[in-house]
Amino acid sequence: MKLRKVSRSLAFLAFFLLSSGIILTYPGLVVLSLLPLLALALPEVPLRVERIDHVITGGERVGEEMRVKIEIELVGFGIVKVMHVLPKTFELVNGTNAKARFIAGRGVIRLDYTCIPLKRGNYDLGKVFLELENLFATRRVRRRVEFEAEVEVRSRIYRVRRIEQKRGIAKKPVPEMDVSRIGTPGTDFREIRKYSPGDPLKFINWKATAKLGELMVNEFEREGRKAVWIFLDANPYMAHGTLRENCFETAVEVAASLSYYFAIRGHRVGLCVVGHNLLLYPESGRKQFSKIFSTLMKMDVAEKDESFESVVDRARMYLEDVKPASIFITRAGHSSPFRAVLRAMGRRRLPVTVVTVQPEYGDNLASFVVERMEKGAVRKLRAIGADVVEVRAGTAIEKIVVGVRR
Repeated sequence: MKLRKVSRSLAFLAFFLLSSGIILTYPGLVVLSLLPLLALALPEVPLRVERIDHVITGGERVGEEMRVKIEIELVGFGIVKVMHVLPKTFELVNGTNAKARFIAGRGVIRLDYTCIPLKRGNYDLGKVFLELENLFATRRVRRRVEFEAEVEVRSRIYRVRRIEQKRGIAKKPVPEMDVSRIGTPGTDFREIRKYSPGDPLKFINWKATAKLGELMVNEFEREGRKAVWIFLDANPYMAHGTLRENCFETAVEVAASLSYYFAIRGHRVGLCVVGHNLLLYPESGRKQFSKIFSTLMKMDVAEKDESFESVVDRARMYLEDVKPASIFITRAGHSSPFRAVLRAMGRRRLPVTVVTVQPEYGDNLASFVVERMEKGAVRKLRAIGADVVEVRAGTAIEKIVVGVRR
């Protein structure tokens, strides 16, 4: 059995006193050498947990303070150390999650502290480690106690006050002013197509019908709310930053906030996650927002890179059918979404917004190069007609400019 350092020291002291007493023929030293041996002979200290109570409040959203109170009633003899295990993504801000005290028989240890979750997810907070040492620290007993304490931390949803429109040459620059394929037909002509059962007779195009030999009808743009398609970048480079100022966590918060903003206003909102081959077809209402939000809650960065261009190509038939306003959430300097933005615009120049999440740049050369790359990508995107919104990682989003045409 491996001896602890204290036990080795006591054994060495006992041997030294015994040897000195024999060599010096001094009986007192021989008797004195028995004391360290008695300390080594102390039996293992029993430890029993009688009761454990806990109260966890707050911390439902990322960045929100969580108050943790734990009370443990123990039976034992010696110095007891207690530590409540926190996930790595939690930051302790007040108090302590570990405590030590001497217990002789029965005693109670209380932990009361405040922490902040810095990442969304489901966490198990029901683990406490106990350690009991006897008076001479020659014996140590360790225990792990588990109890039911699961918490769910959700992304922050910022109440976006408005999506600001700037004057430009676009006819339909923002989703509020665009129209949907579902709703009352308007007066703007769209195309001529084959007759389908249920089409009003007044929409029949008699000239096209006579020319083609089959019933053809005029299709008009329908009044209503336009669809919004959100492309969320989950490639590995999105994990850049600290726990408090993480690019991907901020991107998820932006996606959730914009989904909420548009969904409660009657828009059909869709989600496409780049890197995970995940696509949610646009639907409207709070049910769709709940579906998007629950998907975002489970999302993490992908293991391999995937280009925006390939994702837009896969979703092309949906884009051509729905003709939505597209929002790309990424790090523009790393993803280079130029071709994807052009394809999302199409020949009809549909509105496209790029929300680029930027980390806090340092003073070193590498940070300077990355910042230059980011600013260069922003200039190129604006040059091809995309609206670019720059968001600093870890900051609140209250106003987003969408649909700018210069």
